[in-house]
Amino acid sequence: MFLLSIIMRRLSLYIALVIVLVAGVQRASAQSLLLGADFATLFDNTEYSTMSYAGRSETLFSARLTPYLGVEWSQNSRLVFGADLVQDFGHDSKFVSDVNVLMYYNLSLPKVKVFAGIFPRCEMYGLRTPLFFDRGYRYYHNRIQGVMARYGATDRSFVEFAMDYTGMRSVDTRESFMIMSAARHTLPCGFGFGYDFLMGHYAKDYNPATADGVVDNLMATPFIRFDYSLAVGGGSAPISLGAEARYIVSLQRDRHAENVWRTPMGGEILVEAEWYGVSLRNRLYLGGNLLTHYDRYGADLYYGVPFYRTMEGIYDAIELSYNRSFYDNTLSVEAGISLDYDGVGWGTRQFILLGVNFGGKIPFKANK
Repeated sequence: MFLLSIIMRRLSLYIALVIVLVAGVQRASAQSLLLGADFATLFDNTEYSTMSYAGRSETLFSARLTPYLGVEWSQNSRLVFGADLVQDFGHDSKFVSDVNVLMYYNLSLPKVKVFAGIFPRCEMYGLRTPLFFDRGYRYYHNRIQGVMARYGATDRSFVEFAMDYTGMRSVDTRESFMIMSAARHTLPCGFGFGYDFLMGHYAKDYNPATADGVVDNLMATPFIRFDYSLAVGGGSAPISLGAEARYIVSLQRDRHAENVWRTPMGGEILVEAEWYGVSLRNRLYLGGNLLTHYDRYGADLYYGVPFYRTMEGIYDAIELSYNRSFYDNTLSVEAGISLDYDGVGWGTRQFILLGVNFGGKIPFKANK
């Protein structure tokens, strides 16, 4: 009952804010009212019992619904408010497992996008490799709380910056945030280059009994990439081929435990082929333990897959997947299986992600 009362109070607050937003529309120079909802359900099962650096095996099975309401004016500015409702299957909650808010301002020009507030993580083009964010993290932490700015019309040529404030300092919570940046430029011949960068900051709380200090985690991955499309069957269903090479360098320091900078490095090669939504890819990492302080801080500091902490100098992942969108991108389906090797043993991961996205605009004239 206590959890249900908290959830109902949150929903009451969200509904009140929606009413205020709609009332304010009548005095704004708005042109359209935005209405919509996003739905997603994730099944993610890992079987890592024979591996040494994978963490625990587990099954994630969950559904998410995010209804939203917004106002758009001047054809390029919008203010959006929504509620993010999550239910983990099998959870003993009376209503839903978690409720969070979505509220942000978005400026959208032909080559410039700006977000401020709490907005969807998928709006960011960069940092899509599992080194930075695992699939489960992206699902359960699907919002950025902060700001983002990007220059570039497509994900083939852009530069962007974002800051995500993930922990407000309190007696029980350590202050934490991450600064992210990414860029990519693709030439007409299919050759491209760019970088991904993340600076993670994990600081103290207000509890005087806590001895933990500040931890810094900086990772940069410059890369080169080549994409090629091979026409088959008259060109109606080409085979897309891609190859990517990354150099990974990091600076990490635990100011309390040792107060020295660690600089683990490595390299990664990705090759992939896709035909009609079916993809086969192999990701090979060679190098040192990139997650230096994982044994102490784990997923509180590192948000990607834990295989990059291997002490064997190698991590390899072979993935077969299917990824398609239907009905004018309203429905998306991603399913697959991966075989992972951490230098000690092999593990498997099976996943299915179903997404539904719909919404629209209702033009109107504001009262004068």
